[in-house]
Amino acid sequence: MKTSERRRYQHRQGEMFIWIASTAVAFALLQEHGANAIHVDVSPRNPTVKVGQNFTFMCLVAKPLMYCRIQMPGVSGGLNLNENSERNTEYWYAGDSITRGQCGITINRMTDKYNGQFKCSLGFSGESNESEGTTNVTVARPPQNPPDLMVTPEFDRHFNAYSEDTSINAMCTVRDARPAADLSWFMGDDQITDGLSRLEIVESPTNLFTVHQNLTRKLTWKDNAKDLKCVATHIALDRVLSTIKQINVRFAPRPIPGTIEQFGFKVGDEGIISVQIQAYPKPRLTWYVDQESFPEGRMDSSQRFEAISARAMGNGTWEGQLLIMRVSADDVTRQYVLKATNDVGEQTYRVSISTSTEPEGSLELGTGPIIGIVVAVLVLLIALFMLGFARTTGRWCFADGVTRHDNKESETFIKDSQTQGSNPNKGDNPPDEQKSLTATVKVNESSDTESADHGPAEKSKKPRMNLTYILNKKKDKVAADVEDLKLQNVAMETEKEMENPGTESSEHIAMGAKGKPHGQDVVYAELDLQSTRRPIVRREDDKTEYAEIIHTKPEEGEGGDQ
Repeated sequence: MKTSERRRYQHRQGEMFIWIASTAVAFALLQEHGANAIHVDVSPRNPTVKVGQNFTFMCLVAKPLMYCRIQMPGVSGGLNLNENSERNTEYWYAGDSITRGQCGITINRMTDKYNGQFKCSLGFSGESNESEGTTNVTVARPPQNPPDLMVTPEFDRHFNAYSEDTSINAMCTVRDARPAADLSWFMGDDQITDGLSRLEIVESPTNLFTVHQNLTRKLTWKDNAKDLKCVATHIALDRVLSTIKQINVRFAPRPIPGTIEQFGFKVGDEGIISVQIQAYPKPRLTWYVDQESFPEGRMDSSQRFEAISARAMGNGTWEGQLLIMRVSADDVTRQYVLKATNDVGEQTYRVSISTSTEPEGSLELGTGPIIGIVVAVLVLLIALFMLGFARTTGRWCFADGVTRHDNKESETFIKDSQTQGSNPNKGDNPPDEQKSLTATVKVNESSDTESADHGPAEKSKKPRMNLTYILNKKKDKVAADVEDLKLQNVAMETEKEMENPGTESSEHIAMGAKGKPHGQDVVYAELDLQSTRRPIVRREDDKTEYAEIIHTKPEEGEGGDQ
């Protein structure tokens, strides 16, 4: 047992050694080949050319060549070519020189015998290994016959047509082409893309290709009187090859929803009612007028209406007509009924006529334009809403106008106050009696005085009204606005402080100068009644008012205007 195990172990070691040695040798050979190999640029790569076309095969390297050898189908052995090779009418060397690393051949006229692999072998001075380049050239050969088209099951020979909803299988075959032909299917003018199998390509020993493709389709009434067509295209063909099978489908007359309205009839003239019917086979027509029926080719009992036989319009469409010999006013109010019947089924159509002209077709818009219009209207409404919101709240582009308006009024008021305070009264009175009081009442943090310091004052503007005018307003007018009530309360408190000589504020009120009547010193108050920091656009009749406060109480023993 131990001897047998030792032998198996030695055998495994031998196999492993052989495998490692062979791998190392192969790796060394590959490494040597990779180190010595020179990249060969081949053009063109795997082309397809037509018979009779001129063709050039070229191999390029970035190193001078010692020789250029080309192997190609139709020529036994290899061709050793260079710029000095003799040129014949069939082929010749292509390139400037082998010293420039160019190895190529030009064939004057391609034929079937050149179909296959072209190979160039390049030799270099001082190297034992050749560099090679290959390309596969396909010489195109068109199919010689139109496609073979088979359809199963066959149509019903009694009716020469298929029944509606019948499933058919069709196979199209194009033989002996190089490369394989391309196939496409059509039902009438409509290309078929559904129900197709994958292309099956079979190569023959002569390097020609045959292609097959299957189609499975359920027939509908719309396929009636159309051609099922298999079309073959090929690079070597100047035109397409096709095979056609006509498809007929039996179906009952198709319905037309609602009442058919026809216009343009004239009382006293001949009139024709026309109805187009889709059916196969040809339908039999019967007209009904005032409960009286009469088949096509006959007239009614009054001899005023004639049913004309159905007329074929092609592709399973038929036209049925009712001739009115002389249209009367009563004929416009009648209801006309047409009944169409064939071997598959029947259908009834109702017709009304009118002496009015046919109304013009209404404008029909697709889904895309309708969505575009709706989006445009929504965008416009949103834009208008945002503009209105900005204007109402004084935001964005409207905010600067509100601030500028308030600052302009503030700077005008302060400038006028400084102008009047800068004119001293001449006399013997103390300097204390020549002072003016300028009071500014602020509710928010915005400063109109700062605005006045940064812009030119308008001297032509005057304070809008004095305090006496405000206090003499009628109560019902003052009570109409809460803002005016606040203004009146502040003004009354200011005057009380001026009239009370014992208060601290009265000491700073400017008294009349000697030789000048009392009551000419002026106190200004700016009332900016805003409860929030948020800018508000006021109404035109609701603006900041400036009050001119005139002290009129005379001193004892002195006269003066009150």
